[in-house]
Amino acid sequence: MTIAAGVALLGGTAIAAAGPAGAVDPTKGYAGICTGSDALTGVTIVVDFQELDGNGGVAAPTITRCSPNASPGTARTGIKALQDAGISIVGTIRWGFQAVCRIEGRPTATEDIPRNSNPTYHEACVNTPPGEAYWGYWYADGSGTTWTYSNSGATARNVIPGGFEGWSFSLNHTPTTNPPPEVTPRNPAIG
Repeated sequence: MTIAAGVALLGGTAIAAAGPAGAVDPTKGYAGICTGSDALTGVTIVVDFQELDGNGGVAAPTITRCSPNASPGTARTGIKALQDAGISIVGTIRWGFQAVCRIEGRPTATEDIPRNSNPTYHEACVNTPPGEAYWGYWYADGSGTTWTYSNSGATARNVIPGGFEGWSFSLNHTPTTNPPPEVTPRNPAIG
């Protein structure tokens, strides 16, 4: 897999404004795994900050949030599901939403990201984030306990109703050691 394939690609050209970690828009989606009428039509979003948690910035606990589908039965992309859950995303200046640069404001432009090749690296969101420090994109159908790393970007694949979409920060890992989110992707309504 190439570094570009490992970066979660997104469509569009606009760059969203970043909010601080934990500034999820409470008017969209709701905290926790999708339940009730959303259990089989919504998708659960998990954002795991991994090594970014407390890395010289504000500690950022894992976010688990339901992204209801306002039009059940219609397909939604991974980026649309993030937005429907109220999670802020920033693309890059050069590529817009072709690559996710920040989720919920992390990594910030001023925090050191201790890459093996550059221990004081700062992510400026100009170009695609490096393979040593980027948001990995994962998914699960909700029926099991394992995540699958997506080789497609978040606009190139549709979410699985009742499933999970995961974003996990990968720092100094290889394509085969990128960490999946540390939340079990199991939907109790599926079985």
